[in-house]
Amino acid sequence: MTLTAAPEPSERPADRFAAARLWAAGRAPYLASALFALTPLVYDTAPPRLPADEYWNVHLSPETVRDTPVPELGWWLLHQVGHLLRGHHARAEPYREPEERLRWDRAADAEINDDLGAGPDGVISPDALGLPDGLLAERYAELLDLIDVPQELTACGRPPFTGPGMMTALERELLARAVAAEIEARGGLPGGWRRWAEARLRPEVDWWARLAALVRRGLAEAAGRVDYSYRRPSRRAAAAPSIVLPALVRPSPRIAVVVDTSGSVGRTTLERALGELDGVLRAAGHPWIEVICCDAEAHPAQRVRAAHQVQLTGGGGTDLRPGFDAAAGADVMIVLTDGDTPWPERRPRPYVVVCLFGDRWEAPPWARAVRVQEPA
Repeated sequence: MTLTAAPEPSERPADRFAAARLWAAGRAPYLASALFALTPLVYDTAPPRLPADEYWNVHLSPETVRDTPVPELGWWLLHQVGHLLRGHHARAEPYREPEERLRWDRAADAEINDDLGAGPDGVISPDALGLPDGLLAERYAELLDLIDVPQELTACGRPPFTGPGMMTALERELLARAVAAEIEARGGLPGGWRRWAEARLRPEVDWWARLAALVRRGLAEAAGRVDYSYRRPSRRAAAAPSIVLPALVRPSPRIAVVVDTSGSVGRTTLERALGELDGVLRAAGHPWIEVICCDAEAHPAQRVRAAHQVQLTGGGGTDLRPGFDAAAGADVMIVLTDGDTPWPERRPRPYVVVCLFGDRWEAPPWARAVRVQEPA
């Protein structure tokens, strides 16, 4: 794509945003419905490059919008639509530490920008990094560990805050499917968009694969928490028999599964999810499952060897906070719910993975979320 000139509108941010959106829609008409779903929010402190939050709000600074040519503004709108449609906000969850976050931002930019062609100076692209085209951000993130990123290349970054949620999860899903159908109906489009549309309309990776990856990550983090213990004396104590020194121990991570057994979640759905989770934990080397059923109260924990041994108790209202309290001593907590519940106000100590049934509700920002796919 070449950033060709366009007539300059008035200095008003709203007018320049509208002109940039029209320019972008003309360049990529298959993304027009996504471009016109964006909501501009003007802030004095908004960063450059028009970052967008997961609710499809574009954060604008009057100064940036005034000083940036319309074609460049339009290019950044196409870039942000790419982040949103490809779910980069949700896929960024495993990359939460500052260094990992920067690596993910660069990798996500590389996934998008190879389909946009020539852009403003300094943008990240596979070609600028010396990496192959057509990879997913997760693969670029791995490769970025092996190279030195040139200083002049910068990732677009994220907004420092989130605007009001203008689009529900269901609306976002319907929009993404509509864009995917539009892309599939056209020919001659960039390969990355064609592959994305194919995967969106006919997904090949089951939800449990993402769950397995998040659980393995949580177990790895928990297993890394070593501490000193006098239960296993240090071998160095042999050199000084009168002194007992503690040894470093690596505790076996404790996993708790909190199951939403309120009336809003079907038992068949829960049993299926528990069965999948059973396989995930066994593959990770954990033969036991500690399950806490919770509706409006936490029921006694059940420690079982197989998912089919779990007795699903409950059926009243929904408040999973007692379940979180009951599982507070775990290292990894896995929550099975439709999301229609009050959440703890503060981030719990355990590594939390929330398996969400349906599209109506969201997980809290401090949890890693997996959207469970219902069988066709």
